[in-house]
Amino acid sequence: MKYDVIKTLGPTGTDAHAEAVRIGGEKIELFPSFRAAIDDSEARGGKALVAAGYLDMSDGSVIDSWVDLHFSKLASMTMVGVWESPTKQMCVAVHSDFPGGLADIRSAVSHPATLQFVREHMPADISLSTVKAKPMAARLVSEHYADACIGSVDVVESIENLKILKKLEASMVWCLYEHR
Repeated sequence: MKYDVIKTLGPTGTDAHAEAVRIGGEKIELFPSFRAAIDDSEARGGKALVAAGYLDMSDGSVIDSWVDLHFSKLASMTMVGVWESPTKQMCVAVHSDFPGGLADIRSAVSHPATLQFVREHMPADISLSTVKAKPMAARLVSEHYADACIGSVDVVESIENLKILKKLEASMVWCLYEHR
């Protein structure tokens, strides 16, 4: 099925962008958050693709989520599709001059939706920051902002000074919305 316009989370390289391409978006518009994508669809039309795992955090606290977004749009938006599909392959990545392994990570940056992977594969006492998209996490590690990140393998491999310590597999539930 082809869709005229799909609005979703950017930048290029996010799982949301890849899923929009996969489901046949002829025109894809990328936004800084899922909230911004659905707000734009509500105001100007088009479909909004949102991950059910959507979380937005600031200073360790959840400030927005798929649940909040969904309930706040009940009067104006309707869900026209929901499905599960594999995400792009993910990984624990470090900058190329990082001297240790998983147990040596002291700081990390992650999208809030991938915090479970941080908990499973990195030490419990790390310093942790969150960002709005995994490509941003990879970029920050490449700039030595943190030791490690949870990133998408394709994005990590496209950045010259990153290396992969461990690859991960996952799936996501996707929700497609349109204006009522």
